[in-house]
Amino acid sequence: MLSIWFILSSVFPIHAVYQSTITFSSTGKEFQPRYSLQLLTTQTTQTVTLCSAACNQLSSCRLFDYDSFSQRCRLFEGDTTTTGSIISSSSLTSLVGTVIISSTLYSAIHSQTCQLCQQNRYETCAMNTSTCQCPLHTYWDGSLCALQLFENDTCVQRDACRSDLNLTCTQDCYGRFIKCVSILMDSATPALGLRFGITVAGACNGSSTTNQTTLVSQSDITIDGRNTIYVGDNSNQLMSFAPNNRTAQVLQTFMSWPAFLYYDNRTSRVYVTVLLLHLIYIWPTNRTIPPNGLSYSNCSMNWVYAPSGIVVDSVGNVYISSFSCNWIMKWTPNATNGTVVAGSPLGYCGSDSQSLCAPSNLALDEANSLLYVADRYNDRVQRFILNGSGIGITVAGGNGQGIAQNQLNRPTDIYLSKSKNEIYIADSANNRIQKWVINATVGTTVAGSPNGTSVGRGNHYVQRFVLNGSGKDGTVADRNTRGFANNPTDIYIADYWNNRVQK
Repeated sequence: MLSIWFILSSVFPIHAVYQSTITFSSTGKEFQPRYSLQLLTTQTTQTVTLCSAACNQLSSCRLFDYDSFSQRCRLFEGDTTTTGSIISSSSLTSLVGTVIISSTLYSAIHSQTCQLCQQNRYETCAMNTSTCQCPLHTYWDGSLCALQLFENDTCVQRDACRSDLNLTCTQDCYGRFIKCVSILMDSATPALGLRFGITVAGACNGSSTTNQTTLVSQSDITIDGRNTIYVGDNSNQLMSFAPNNRTAQVLQTFMSWPAFLYYDNRTSRVYVTVLLLHLIYIWPTNRTIPPNGLSYSNCSMNWVYAPSGIVVDSVGNVYISSFSCNWIMKWTPNATNGTVVAGSPLGYCGSDSQSLCAPSNLALDEANSLLYVADRYNDRVQRFILNGSGIGITVAGGNGQGIAQNQLNRPTDIYLSKSKNEIYIADSANNRIQKWVINATVGTTVAGSPNGTSVGRGNHYVQRFVLNGSGKDGTVADRNTRGFANNPTDIYIADYWNNRVQK
């Protein structure tokens, strides 16, 4: 193995540290990159020394190969440990040169004042911190600036993956970093790595026990501004999990399972739909809708029957979907009865633009007076103008039940992005979360299986989710699916049959 050391003081000021030590392979070798974008440039040089100098002058070059017969000089942003390999060449006069990268090159400059990395080959001045940091396509691994990794590569920290390719290092069920995956991009919401979830409540192995550590086919979740997770568990309990705490606090016990939840940021109250008791419970006030706590198994404006989805506006109006009455009711503060704002006033199930069938969760665009409804048995999402004609517009699905990207199968929960341009749908019977741009004809799978495959125990349906700290959460009605929730950087999914909440 040969080596050569370059200091190009003729190109840069005498105080510059634009130098490199290069080792060479034996002849008859060339570099094989994993991806074509790793090739920085191809040029013709008369000698291997000039090819080495060209690599040294290009700070992103960490490796090159040179063929003395053809005088071909190829410069790469690559290495032989993670992003490529040295292979046999068809030319016996070809060899590979590798720039030696060691911690000693960084020990005196990393995170130090920018004066120390002026004209330095290995770090650049970060304008936001005015300190020396790793250059583009590299990350600090604790001792040096390593090359960022590609999709499906094993990684050990969040920034180890190529951010310019929209990759992030995702985590497994226990929070361990595992591999580079694509990032979901929302025009108004920060990037979310969604391919793999971390279990933040319940058991990673899907076990269920009625205690404060594990969950029993939890039905719904919501999250507050402090990242406290509220869980409606099928042990008939409303629980809360503090951030980074896998042991729950039991807030309330019911005579039946709490189906759907909504956290109201304005009042710090949790609204709970107890579907089989036909009432809404408001924690911690102990108030109910209807106010007398009495409801009956039929459709009436004076009570709620099989309440499913729920959302609250900025003045305290509560919108409640009825799974059995196929309508959406509005209850004003302190009201003793509600009014129908969407669906059939007679409670009929239907599939036309004025009807719903087993509606589940809701999403409210209060600024534009729009209400989105997961129309479960019609396999679609409907949008209604509040105080309008009651005519709904299909904004997702509506193409029959199926697994195609233009179809849904028993949608139960929805979330409207901050940009108001996308909705996220808990496509429960398809075991996936779909992102659907408003007015688009197809959706995109951002979590779960695109083809509807379940993983885990039983019929492992995607459950409930919440997005962007709005307090809006997903819902379902037949205990096969619930939904999701989120803060500004994560999506939380209630994985019903796996007895866990995934982030």
